[in-house]
Amino acid sequence: MSRGLVGATFALFTFATLVQAVAHAGDAVAEMSTRAWLVAGFWALKTGVVAAFCVAVLRRAPAKRPAREPIAFAACAAAILGAIALRAPEPESSTGMLIAGEALALVSCAFLLASVLALGTCFGVLPEARGLVTRGPYRLVRHPVYLGELGAFAGLVIGAPTSWNFSVAAVLVAAQLVRMRLEEQALEREFPEYAPYATRTPRLLPSPIRLRAVEGP
Repeated sequence: MSRGLVGATFALFTFATLVQAVAHAGDAVAEMSTRAWLVAGFWALKTGVVAAFCVAVLRRAPAKRPAREPIAFAACAAAILGAIALRAPEPESSTGMLIAGEALALVSCAFLLASVLALGTCFGVLPEARGLVTRGPYRLVRHPVYLGELGAFAGLVIGAPTSWNFSVAAVLVAAQLVRMRLEEQALEREFPEYAPYATRTPRLLPSPIRLRAVEGP
């Protein structure tokens, strides 16, 4: 898939989300209410997630074996559209839920950013093998980028717990699970050392033992 086309698409999504974030920030300044600022924070976090992927796409290296499976394109499209389709909190949404959700989203976004930086030019939108990374967050789990994405998305859904957002979340989780498996298959084919790495490293949720090992004595 063309880097320019994908980058332009993410740039468009980032700009559209940024416009919404700026509008909500303006509302927060005008109202000067806690809720208005929380909604503005919701949109700022959403913009940050989309922007991080825009930058990562533009920096990515060529794939060793480009993905051509229709299911790979479908899963990626579902994940991208899911992130864009998430709706803002409704007027009756709980302020406490907004605070809790945005706290989770903020922590997850920080972890996501660290994971994208560790991945560097090996980042890809489609589940393709560009390189094997085992440093940083990849010492904890095999898919820290997906973990950060899902955590950030979960936080935003907690802050805006509507039936629409729960439906979008279900689609996103299903799409990410498909992408994980396809990515694992691509890495197994290209890198013989991936199998032992996968054996000793959890797929998505870090174990307490792994956390203690990374933290050290």
